[in-house]
Amino acid sequence: MRCNRRLLCVKVKSFLLLLVVLPSFIFLVTFISRRPSILNSVLYRAVDLNVANAQFRPGHFLNEYRVSNESYCTFKYNLPDKFRYAETDLEYSPELAAKSSYRVLYNVLEAKETLNSSAPVTYATHVTPEFINYISEIARHWDGLISVAAFVPDDDADFITSQLLQICQCLPEMSKVSVHYVFPKSYPPYIKNHSIPTTCTLQDSSTHSTYRTTNKLPYPVNIGRNVARRASKTDYVLVSDVELMPSDRLASKFEDMMKQFASLRRLSFPSRVFVVPVFEIEEFEAIPRSKDELVKLIREEKALYFHRHICSHCQKFPGLETWIQHEANGLLKPLMVVKREYPFHRWEPIYIGTKNEPFYSERLSWEGKQDKMTQMLEMCLKGYVFIILDNAFLIHWPGVKRKSPEMKLKAKWRLPYLMKNTRQYNQIISHLATTHKNNPKCKLQ
Repeated sequence: MRCNRRLLCVKVKSFLLLLVVLPSFIFLVTFISRRPSILNSVLYRAVDLNVANAQFRPGHFLNEYRVSNESYCTFKYNLPDKFRYAETDLEYSPELAAKSSYRVLYNVLEAKETLNSSAPVTYATHVTPEFINYISEIARHWDGLISVAAFVPDDDADFITSQLLQICQCLPEMSKVSVHYVFPKSYPPYIKNHSIPTTCTLQDSSTHSTYRTTNKLPYPVNIGRNVARRASKTDYVLVSDVELMPSDRLASKFEDMMKQFASLRRLSFPSRVFVVPVFEIEEFEAIPRSKDELVKLIREEKALYFHRHICSHCQKFPGLETWIQHEANGLLKPLMVVKREYPFHRWEPIYIGTKNEPFYSERLSWEGKQDKMTQMLEMCLKGYVFIILDNAFLIHWPGVKRKSPEMKLKAKWRLPYLMKNTRQYNQIISHLATTHKNNPKCKLQ
């Protein structure tokens, strides 16, 4: 049809369109009105997605728990009432000692369980307020004692304490957790009086605005690692990040392995640690508890070695493909013995060791990155061997980290910290060069 007048043409086309659309619209409304479930599905789909996402937030499982009449934890320093401690209760950080500008208050929360009731391996870790809810996840996945160093400048201590009080009133496994408070000498912890919680539903700690970030305080991550390790009550310690979930019964399986292989020469190196491979899984995937489950996710491209997309060398350990292909039988055992030398001189393994391994350098901040590299260099120069464990692993949860343009823009704020860490690196390397025999295969860069 040819339209001689534009207005008439528009009206005719609109009328024809209405004849087509109106019956379809009437049918759709009638269909949905007779099926409320479909209408609800449409209206609440966004809500359902939020609920699904919430289920993968640390500590969400506690929603199904009830508040106990008694706490599963032992709090000290007069908590949960008026928080009090004496100057004599404070200690220096483990490495820098009196030179440190930070102080430590050990065992603010002290584990009720003893060595006799737990495997002889402690999960030692560190937290800031945003990650405090992960403690509940570690407590239910780790079958040994847990030592946590919490960074608590000013009222960050109040938020962490309130979350701990709530978790301790709900989760029986918190009886194996000890928590130590680390803070700048100039910003001591401030904690209000807290009443007994009435619900086990935790506030989402990841959205909490912290005193540390608001006031741009650097995070002394290595002080946290050293404090948590020093406070451990077992011979062996796994110094890990709190977002890393251990495989099933890792602590007790390690104990069984050590009893079985104690007499074998290949485990009798004077300087040795036991590497626990680290992987990450896609968001909304359940945490694998066995190697079979993990390998299945790897084959489906839903899991990969940790930091593959943002730091390909950091956690790509020697024998990665061999580890994946090696048959899983559930028994923890040594797979191979390696050294952290070129071309794996940038590898940052997480391992089970003792409290006698070199300190993590407390002069390096989290913001300055590569905070474990100087410890790795020192261990290389000292001739450490790294025994890679089979059927044991850690899972970064939830989600896979990937590079993005936004990440690069956000990274600009790190520049001053990167420069400071670089200066500290150079000083530490110079010192190590004068105290250890040179090994060209041990590199920092």
